[in-house]
Amino acid sequence: SSSESSTVASPSKSDGSECHKTAASAPPAEKINKNPLFVITSVILMPYALWNAYLYVFLQHPELISFLHPTIRLAVTLHDTRQLLIVGTISSGTSQVAKDLKNNLGLEIGHENAEASWSFVRDGTVSWFHGIRYIPRPGIDVNAKTNNNAGRENNNMTFLKQVKYLCRELQPQMGFHPFMFRDGKCSLRQSWGDCWRDECEDIVQQEWGCGLRMRNTSEKRDDTTRHQRRDDCETPFNKVLHQVRHPLRTIESLVAKFCIGGIEGKVQPTFLIFANALFPQHKFAEMSCTEAAGYYVYEYNTAIGNARELGLVYDHFQVEEATPCQIATAAGFMDPDSDSVYPPSRDGVLKFCTGESTDSAANQLMKSTENRYNTGLVSLRWDDLLGGKHGSRKKSGDEDLQKRIKRLT
Repeated sequence: SSSESSTVASPSKSDGSECHKTAASAPPAEKINKNPLFVITSVILMPYALWNAYLYVFLQHPELISFLHPTIRLAVTLHDTRQLLIVGTISSGTSQVAKDLKNNLGLEIGHENAEASWSFVRDGTVSWFHGIRYIPRPGIDVNAKTNNNAGRENNNMTFLKQVKYLCRELQPQMGFHPFMFRDGKCSLRQSWGDCWRDECEDIVQQEWGCGLRMRNTSEKRDDTTRHQRRDDCETPFNKVLHQVRHPLRTIESLVAKFCIGGIEGKVQPTFLIFANALFPQHKFAEMSCTEAAGYYVYEYNTAIGNARELGLVYDHFQVEEATPCQIATAAGFMDPDSDSVYPPSRDGVLKFCTGESTDSAANQLMKSTENRYNTGLVSLRWDDLLGGKHGSRKKSGDEDLQKRIKRLT
């Protein structure tokens, strides 16, 4: 009845008072626990803050806790020498090498990251983009031994314009961000804008070809900096190794990664931006995807190889035939006279690479478990590099690319 409905729908005054009393007397903690801000703070912000505090103390100011651990590792600053830099093309297995040196030898090795104030990369770095140190600047480094003809075939783009071209937009697919070099003036919480573009341009201008330039001897020596720089690069490395992979396998992986629509498809614009800027003697936009990948592999490896012949890069290794211990040995981690090797890092390498540890994973050939883009997708033979194949605009049977890649092999 309507009277019954009215009775049900209208609670008594005493009921309302009781409800109000119950709510008013709810424990404060219960109210807080139900607050979304409390959940966000406790689940996300608090662990983030604690992790940043941990990095700040251990990497930037370890002296604050030296009374607990007198032999704690000193902070490694931007200008301090790290022991190892490995450079190799994209898809040459750099991420796998970084992982194996870290996991199997306990080294602090970064992949596409040399920023040691917020990352545990104090022993070294494996990176494709750090190879820009040994690529001559088109139009400027005309006296460097290089296959790059200093941009004379593409002189509509000056060096500074190429730098701006590279830094116009963030291209995370290419494994490059200015923060991989240093903790600069921009916040990682900022989107790509004027601050990051300026930082990018400053870093690229500094890094491009810096390994080919001797440090200005008139520059005042900073005796507070450990291990003075020998070249013009901002962050020095004691040993630089050139990592190579069979070029056909590298090209296959690049095609799988950067070709839209497969081997007959178009090259991703992000790849074209970097390839055109670094090697403007080629017109990558007019190439087939296989050709673009092939000429990039040739020019990059040729530039690093030339630097090796000049004594600027220490040695090279083929990733398919190397063990983590062999790489660490070439990098000088077991050298007792190297003052840029952290003693516990040296001890760890000796432990895993000598004596009774010869059967350890560190002494075995590395197996590909990282970034397996080309699992059963692309398989190339030498004839696939001839002109007229897979969308090539070259004359049918043109052998230029094939001959260049065979020379690398």
